[in-house]
Amino acid sequence: MDNAPETEGAPPDPLAVEMKIALVMSADLDRGAVANRGAVLATGLALRHPEIVGPDLVTSDGQVLPGFTKVPIVVLSAREEPLTALAARAHEKGLTTLVFLGRAQGMRSYEAYRESVAATAAADLDVDALMLYGPRKPVNQVTGSLPALR
Repeated sequence: MDNAPETEGAPPDPLAVEMKIALVMSADLDRGAVANRGAVLATGLALRHPEIVGPDLVTSDGQVLPGFTKVPIVVLSAREEPLTALAARAHEKGLTTLVFLGRAQGMRSYEAYRESVAATAAADLDVDALMLYGPRKPVNQVTGSLPALR
C-alpha cells in the first residue's frame, strides 16, 4: 500500500489549473545541453514569478525540503519551426518568454554574453531553447503542435 498522505479532499492549486509552463528545446540538442538550458531558464522564470514556487515541505521527522514549482511544466521539442518564431508568437500573446542562446554555452562571463547579445538584432539571435509561462490557453496556442521531448 502507498504511504503517500491523503490528498483527495485537497482542492487543486489555482495556479496549477490556470497557468502552464512550457520548456521548448531544439531537437538538435544533446541531453546535457537540454538539462543545462532547462535549469538556467527555470532560474530566470522563478525570479520573475516567485508565486510559482510552493512553500517548503517538512517531513514527519522535521527535515525541511525546499519548495519547487506548483505549476505543471511540459518539455517539448521543436524541429520544424525556428524557436525565434515561437518566441515572437509567445511574446505577442503576452506570455513570459525566456530564451537561451546557443552562444551562451561557450561564454566565460555574463558580461561577454551581454555584449554579444547587444551586438545582435533580435531576429538574428541563436535561440535553441525557450521557456513560456502564462495562462494555459495561450501557452497551448503557441506550443500545441509540438511533440514531447524524447
